[in-house]
Amino acid sequence: MHRVLCGVLCACIVALGPIVVMADPPTLPDSVDSRLHNHRWAHRLLFVFAASDSSERLARQEEALADHDAGGRERDLLLLTVTGRHHGTHRTAPGADPRPLTKATARRLRDRFGVPPRASRIVLVGKDGTEKRRDAEPIPARSHFDTIDAMPMRQREMREEGGGE
Repeated sequence: MHRVLCGVLCACIVALGPIVVMADPPTLPDSVDSRLHNHRWAHRLLFVFAASDSSERLARQEEALADHDAGGRERDLLLLTVTGRHHGTHRTAPGADPRPLTKATARRLRDRFGVPPRASRIVLVGKDGTEKRRDAEPIPARSHFDTIDAMPMRQREMREEGGGE
């Protein structure tokens, strides 16, 4: 009887083994590396949160940033736009064409910065990974650049480069 129970138990363990392994699915990669610590010391991040793709505030912020890619590149500034709860775009490099965010990434960014889906905010994060500025209204590119240029790390970069926009 003991042998029979051991045999049944072993058969169950072998049969259930694949189920246990399959129960832990692999994590799918994001469409963008939205983890702030992975951009630390490499990029400044400008997050534009808007209620929708057709938001007036989003249009005004995009207009304010238009034609300022050179200034963004000079300051290692990446733009990420999150619209609604589940949509958004990112740039892989300053001045690059926008690419879509995954729904999970858009949701995670809203949660990380505490911005409700119907709210609009502009959040600037420095190379050290900390929030430097938060605004509810669209901001001119010059104002973003002035904030960045006043940062000690940017001051050092400008001295090393010999200037700035």
